[in-house]
Amino acid sequence: MVVWGVILDPASVLPNIEWRTRWKIEELAKKFHGLTGLRLKIRPSGGRRTCETQNRLFEQGRQDTAQIVTNARGCQSWHVMGRAVDLDPVDASGRGRPDEDYRRLGSLWTAMGGFWGGHIEGFYDPGHFEWHPGLTLKEACPNPDLCQTIKIETNPPVALWLATSAVLISATAFASYLLLRRK
Repeated sequence: MVVWGVILDPASVLPNIEWRTRWKIEELAKKFHGLTGLRLKIRPSGGRRTCETQNRLFEQGRQDTAQIVTNARGCQSWHVMGRAVDLDPVDASGRGRPDEDYRRLGSLWTAMGGFWGGHIEGFYDPGHFEWHPGLTLKEACPNPDLCQTIKIETNPPVALWLATSAVLISATAFASYLLLRRK
């Protein structure tokens, strides 16, 4: 999946993300591309995860010699809530970029109201982006044992879709009116 030509999502991760988070990632991609000409590539395992998958990632590097990739156990990760995405800035050929580009991307995301993994205390994770303004993990998941039963809204409410469509139709009609008037 490619969004606006500025997001590369080879594993189709974004459709399973909470819709507000997905919309903000898409907005981030457009802004970042406009500033730098770079794209964002969603990591194949960088979207919504089960508690079991998150726990396996947490154990990585703690039970073996692999690199530690997360400090969040199971249902204490925003990935499980569908509100976190792991991604990388890439050039036109799909090659990764230096840390400076992650920092620029993280600053832009933070200015938009998101939480960037480069700000995790004691664990620098520059490719991690969360969207949950004003919501704590405890509020999102009061009982970590029931985390798997939380429904993730991947589509916006119908009323929002209808309102957005009505605005677009009205804008199109008005633009057509102005063009016809000029003739």
